[in-house]
Amino acid sequence: MESPLIYIMILLLNVFEFSSGVAYNKREKENHFACSSEEVPTDNQIIKLFLSVDSLKVYCFFRSKSEDTSRAFLSVFTSGGLAPKLIISNSTYHDDFHFNLSLFNNRALWFIDIPRESITVNTDIAAVEEWTIKVTMHKGLNIYDTEGTLLDLVREPILQWTLGSEISNSQVKLFLPHVIDIKVAKCPCANDVALFGFILNSTYNGVYIGKTIYGFRKYNETTWHNLTDIIYSQLKDEHQGLTIIDMVLTNHFLVILTSLGLYVSSDLRYPVTSHIQLSRADFCGFERVDYIKGKLWYNEKCFANRESFEVDYVTITFDRNRTLSESSSCFYSKEPFLHWLPCLPSTFKRANFLPHVITFLIDQETKTGIYLFHDQNSKRTSVSVSVLKNDIPNSQPKFPNFQFPSSFSYPVGMVFHPRSHFLYVYGNQVWISMDGGNTFELVCDFLSNYVRKTAHSFYTSEISLITKNGRIYMTKAGLTRYTNSGRFSDNIFTLYYDHLGFIHKLTPERFDTDLSSSGSGTSSTIFGTPPDLGFDTALAPQFLSPNEMIFFAYVPLNEPKHKIYKRKFKNIHIGKVISYSKNGNAYIRKLLVHANRPLGFHTSVLTEIIEPFGVEKFSDSASVYGSLKIYYTGNTFYHIEITTAEHSWFLISLGSTKGRNWTISLKPCNYWVQQDEHELPSLNVVKYLDVGNEANYELKLIPNTRGMKLLQVPPVIVVVGNPALLEVTTEGYFDVTDIYHLNTHIASKFFHKGSTSLSLIMWEASTSCSVTTMLPIIKSSCSYLKTLQHIPGRQIPPEDWISGVHKDSQGFNMIKTLPVNYRPPSNMGISIPLTDNIYHADPSKPRPRSLFHKSKVTGQFKQCYNVPSREMCNCTEHQKFSHAVAFSDCKEKVHRFKFPVTQYPVALEIFTENEKFAVEPPYLVTMTEVNKRQNWQLKHHMPENVKKMKDYLEPLLNTPVYNPLGLNLSIKGSELFHFKVSVVPGVSFCNLEEEFQIYVDEVPLPFPGHTLIAVATSVVLGGLIFVSFIFRLRNIHPLRAFRRYIRGNTANPSTMSISS
Repeated sequence: MESPLIYIMILLLNVFEFSSGVAYNKREKENHFACSSEEVPTDNQIIKLFLSVDSLKVYCFFRSKSEDTSRAFLSVFTSGGLAPKLIISNSTYHDDFHFNLSLFNNRALWFIDIPRESITVNTDIAAVEEWTIKVTMHKGLNIYDTEGTLLDLVREPILQWTLGSEISNSQVKLFLPHVIDIKVAKCPCANDVALFGFILNSTYNGVYIGKTIYGFRKYNETTWHNLTDIIYSQLKDEHQGLTIIDMVLTNHFLVILTSLGLYVSSDLRYPVTSHIQLSRADFCGFERVDYIKGKLWYNEKCFANRESFEVDYVTITFDRNRTLSESSSCFYSKEPFLHWLPCLPSTFKRANFLPHVITFLIDQETKTGIYLFHDQNSKRTSVSVSVLKNDIPNSQPKFPNFQFPSSFSYPVGMVFHPRSHFLYVYGNQVWISMDGGNTFELVCDFLSNYVRKTAHSFYTSEISLITKNGRIYMTKAGLTRYTNSGRFSDNIFTLYYDHLGFIHKLTPERFDTDLSSSGSGTSSTIFGTPPDLGFDTALAPQFLSPNEMIFFAYVPLNEPKHKIYKRKFKNIHIGKVISYSKNGNAYIRKLLVHANRPLGFHTSVLTEIIEPFGVEKFSDSASVYGSLKIYYTGNTFYHIEITTAEHSWFLISLGSTKGRNWTISLKPCNYWVQQDEHELPSLNVVKYLDVGNEANYELKLIPNTRGMKLLQVPPVIVVVGNPALLEVTTEGYFDVTDIYHLNTHIASKFFHKGSTSLSLIMWEASTSCSVTTMLPIIKSSCSYLKTLQHIPGRQIPPEDWISGVHKDSQGFNMIKTLPVNYRPPSNMGISIPLTDNIYHADPSKPRPRSLFHKSKVTGQFKQCYNVPSREMCNCTEHQKFSHAVAFSDCKEKVHRFKFPVTQYPVALEIFTENEKFAVEPPYLVTMTEVNKRQNWQLKHHMPENVKKMKDYLEPLLNTPVYNPLGLNLSIKGSELFHFKVSVVPGVSFCNLEEEFQIYVDEVPLPFPGHTLIAVATSVVLGGLIFVSFIFRLRNIHPLRAFRRYIRGNTANPSTMSISS
């Protein structure tokens, strides 16, 4: 049993390892922790956590051979003050959460309880990116890191629906003998959420779909649904031969192609019933025989935090020739997929040449449509790119059509790698385009075999090519290298990548999951031992230098032509390693093809020696001792004769007479990739650039090339998906330790909204590296994290806001708790509120100030609409403290000021994900009171440049414009004022707005009370003065008369006698 102290020593040693960012490819990923949301964590290799409306509870234990050993490890860690950290992140979010230091209930478990609001405050249904999680003992040092996923069950659109009636596994087994193929569709933003469809033969009938939230981890975790009745409800009557043909799950819609038509769901974000709603799309003239040959095509993009310019497109193609009565055999549509348009514009219909459209894809980055054409007469294939105008492709191509060579004779399809601009065309060859279809480069040639479908992982950039004969080839997005993964004997199967890039083999009756390292290019669990990429022939080595060799592949002169390809080097061998059975290996850098000579050697490879090749000994071959005599025998042949044993020579035997003693295999990962420490730890980070903003993306490539010569050539290729959107410049250099530093500078200078991928391709990296391509997405748009915030002139702690009491030095409470169902006054008076906004709403209690008709007909509940009590309003803490007018029902407490409010500084700051800064020109602002109150005014500084902008903007906006620097507010009214500040349009892609409230209290009596008192006092004082004047004029002295009266009463008292 391993000692826990060994783990602690490893931990301490790793602490001293240099780390200035997240490193990839450094070591194989291992699962040291097992975690789940249950108190008894299952020992699953892949951590799957789920976020509901409640808080996230996570229980973790340290993997070991026994519970006692695990408890010992945990005790050592906790006694040393160490507990794991849970890191939650996606392309735009990153946060750390610490497990409790003490063990849970004195068990061998760490525990953490995270409120939902600490991760996300949103609960609306929308396409939301699934989080990746990492449990680690020390952030940044890759110590005991274990990866997993966190899925939001509340917001994921497809999870809010029931896909027909649920059926059991035993019912599924009834139609398994009739399955001829399977289809898988996964959610673009959460690849663990996927659908599994059965394609049935004509002897069975129905539409059956499986749904998973576990990434097809286990077969029994999939729930199965029968959609047959839902389909028939659209057909009005029952038909035989109903089955799924294809399906696509977009960000907001489910599209199902069946043998009886195409069906589209309603918007998944707005469920009106529990069961999914499908509508049928009509294609005139198309029948069942056409639908069973149809295909759906989709460019997978994740539209989390969706922008206005982001929209999904789906294409359907039919494998039939067009007739004069038909508009097309290819149609496309954008969401909500109500109107389907022909892929070919009208000018093509009038042409004599009608190309066969294999597929048509929309490139959202460049706003173009890309055709894959095949001429069935000439057997030539081409790609054409057209600019979209009002979603209609232009008849004139954007570039000259790219013509593939005649060897590409069997095209099958075209696909974009998810969330990237890598366009692949596949069939008996595979080609890649990085410039939107203008040019293509050959990746691999399968001769008589062909690729029938592909499987992609955006997380690891891995692509699996599934060929007709069951052999699987793997490449990485952006690389022109590929490898042979293995071969399956199953008649029916498909491959699927989950959210973390683990590959799964799916068959109708079972799921096989790869639990090895994701993205490594090999899977012993699914494919077994990696195949030898060598071929049966002899190799002739030739030294070019002590570090370089050429290996010629021998082809016998009598070899049949149809077998020559089996004795040749091919593209698949580039980037691999030739290994000799004795010792020695060399890295293949280049493939050379020989047209004429040397005779018998059609191909060769240029290699770099990593380890010297072993030579033959006398015991292995007696021919190593002797003199060689070489002479020409004619007819291009030479004769080699070993004469005497006077000399010796070196012999490297790479022949095949006694069996092949050399192999070709994958090269070990040769680069570590390190992101800048200030970047989000994500391979697919999303960066937002506002108008005029700039950003940098930095990384380091650390060579891990034992025995290999490092070429002083930049090892990274930078490809911009849409160069017309942003200005991108790069700077790279090697330091003294041969580490390559790359700094990519991106600037928004063209003032256009849009999105583009920025692909950083390590072109020399081995396909065995888990990371070979970084795919950050740059959006010329507003970040959803960019906000305008008002900074109050006085700070109040959160605990005082909860209690509602925070007094200043004079005992004045600076927090006002609003009355229930409060509405601010109007210009007509305090008792006549006219606003529709209600604060501190409670439908169960009466609404004050509703004496007048105008007050009775105004005032509308929002959050509390159509509920009986405040408790049913479901106000969150975030909504209660929000200043937004949308949450006025929930608002309870506001800032309280004494009357009058004079020269209150309106301090504004803009917050982004990386920084904050004070609002200043050109960010001019407008300011309004949302309840249309008056008795307030603003004062600001007006330089000449600001005055020019103000004069230009005010007529356009029809509202006053202010300089945010030195902006002061004065209020002469009473009670609640609710202000809204907005940044003028044109200086930012964002709609920057902020709201804040001020309650003015201890106000003098309002009009007319104050005036009436003043008038009455004046009248009384004036009357007294006038009476005094009259008395003086008439010589009347009321004071003297009063004194005489008092003295007279004192001098003449009355007498009384009482007799008994």
